[in-house]
Amino acid sequence: MFEANVERSQAFLRIFDKDRGRGQPANDEKELLRRCLVFAVGALDAYLSDLILEIVPEHAPKSTSLKDALAQIAKADPGLVLRVSLAATTQDKHDEFRTALSEWLETKSFQGPEKVVNALGYLGCPISWQDFDESSGVATATELRRITDGRHKIVHRGQKPYIKRALAKEAVTLISNMADLIDSRVCARYR
Repeated sequence: MFEANVERSQAFLRIFDKDRGRGQPANDEKELLRRCLVFAVGALDAYLSDLILEIVPEHAPKSTSLKDALAQIAKADPGLVLRVSLAATTQDKHDEFRTALSEWLETKSFQGPEKVVNALGYLGCPISWQDFDESSGVATATELRRITDGRHKIVHRGQKPYIKRALAKEAVTLISNMADLIDSRVCARYR
């Protein structure tokens, strides 16, 4: 799913670049760059949610963040413990928990630096911003906040911020670099 969403962001850039002349972009061209940014941030959000759904039921990381999340899930779904305990097989137990976790994750967002830290906490795999900075070559938290703020202006406020092509491309690159580092750390920890 992550790759598909990143590819959609890159497709917007390719369409923007196709037969692009000189001068100020037309309104529709500006929308392509805004959509690129929206899809890039959305790709990271969906990726982190999917990763939590993959790792947590299988590995049950030990972390304060996950412990607090599990308490919230149990409170929201009081029958979960009984359904899990009565499930016939280990796979059925995992499936019950995975369903409850998936429903809980549907109400969560992993957009922006603080939310990325939350997701990594649920995974029991903290990564410092310095590690992200070294991997990406930029101040990752600052850049992620900037592109997430741009996305929120577009999606939640209906604004039309001017997004330069370079920023749209940087957003896709940053999100891809972040996912690569997270993948490598999670794989090293759990596989």
